[in-house]
Amino acid sequence: MNSSSTTAVQSPPDHAPALAADLKVAAESAVHLGIGLLGSWVVGLLVRLLLPRWLGPEQFGVMQFADSFTAMVMILMTFGADTYIRKEIPARPAHASEFFGGLMAAGGVAGLLVLAVSLPGLHAAGKSTFVLVIVAMFGLTQMLTNLNDQQAALLHAVSAVKGLSRLNILVKLLWGAGIVAAHLMGAGLVGVAVALLVSETARTFVISRLTRTHLALRFQVNWPVTRQVMHASLPFWISMMSQTVYARVNVSVLSLLAGDRETGWYGAASMLAGLSLMLSPIIAWVLLPLSSKAAARSREELVQVVQQTLRVVMLLAVPASLALYVGADELIGLAFGPDYTAAALSLQILAPTFLLTYLAMVCSTLLVRLDRGWWLTGLGIGGMLVSVALNVLLVPLMQTRVGDGGAGVGAALALTIAETLSVGAMMLMLRGETFTRQSLRLVVLTVLLGLAVAVLDHLLGSLGAWRLAVDAAVYVGIGVLTGLVDVAMIERLVRQVLPRSNRGTT
Repeated sequence: MNSSSTTAVQSPPDHAPALAADLKVAAESAVHLGIGLLGSWVVGLLVRLLLPRWLGPEQFGVMQFADSFTAMVMILMTFGADTYIRKEIPARPAHASEFFGGLMAAGGVAGLLVLAVSLPGLHAAGKSTFVLVIVAMFGLTQMLTNLNDQQAALLHAVSAVKGLSRLNILVKLLWGAGIVAAHLMGAGLVGVAVALLVSETARTFVISRLTRTHLALRFQVNWPVTRQVMHASLPFWISMMSQTVYARVNVSVLSLLAGDRETGWYGAASMLAGLSLMLSPIIAWVLLPLSSKAAARSREELVQVVQQTLRVVMLLAVPASLALYVGADELIGLAFGPDYTAAALSLQILAPTFLLTYLAMVCSTLLVRLDRGWWLTGLGIGGMLVSVALNVLLVPLMQTRVGDGGAGVGAALALTIAETLSVGAMMLMLRGETFTRQSLRLVVLTVLLGLAVAVLDHLLGSLGAWRLAVDAAVYVGIGVLTGLVDVAMIERLVRQVLPRSNRGTT
């Protein structure tokens, strides 16, 4: 055949440069956000470790109840729009001005209605006037937090995160200073609630200015477009509500069935365990916009993004969960003192849930990206029902069986079981699509390594706290030798960030 008559066969477009650029931007955004989280985490850690000591188990239990209850009921005012924002705004930033003002107005009305219904209900359930005041103050703070988180989602969607990173640190400093001042003045839990409300109010003013600067956001009310966005967000909303209830309901059940002291012990364990989730917001903030761009180009790129994310998740979450499990007694004693020793067993049981939470975040993001929002919604409702049933069953049962701290053990078991079932179901939904055999192998082998080190820790119990150094050395050594701890990936992540800072010094 004559070469001049041949038809040129077009090769598929090479998206590798675009994917590499997106990964680089995502890595840089993650680092900027991580710096802000780290700065706010340092301040938050110092204050949160002191709060249980300052307040004592009973008042700390009231604080945990108010925080968890308001976070659970105020999810109603979000309408699930956070996920919609991260899914749609990266491709069309101007769309934000068409619906955000209406979303704010509707959310504010919904939040006030929720408070108006909740407070009389808690009074009827036997909560004191003092508890109702604290719940009201935490409720107002949560309303502002939800509004600010939606504005932060807009900034994440357009990768405008530098100012947000600095704001997170400044707000946390203001919050910490307010709590310390409240303690020095003897204001107790009321002072803590005031400090939270003031710091979140300050965040509202600054973040509103950032959204106007980076998105030219106009706060106008357009009800037809707002209703369309709320309708599109409905599966995300129901899913968020069900997931929030099943993650938070344990504290409410504890408070109602076992009292403030048990709630305080469990709250201390939950707070300490929650430190392992410090970087979890980065997954939500970065992964969905990144996966949206990758999926728009090809399914293969989406698989690559998933694999990279899973490696980072396993690298962070398994050591964190393992450290919480093997060091529970030492960590509780060091952080909160002898009044909280009953919280150690709850911390051990909670430790693996945070690996599960990281995996659940990746899976739910992918289900959203694959337009399976209603599948996620059904799974969330099922998880909520399972969580409520397990808490009602296990909290009184374990309180009777274990004694002091037993109610918290029941709540921790309920959360761990529910999270395990949820993650397992999501991974089954994604089997054969974006979760490859290689991805599943990475998850299984990393978990097995963690279990092996946990068994070793039990065998080395006679060494006391020194066994923790042996545990860490064995985990890192075996992880590096087997490739489960990916040193090359760590170096690439560092190099993606360092060149920018190095250019300023050369």
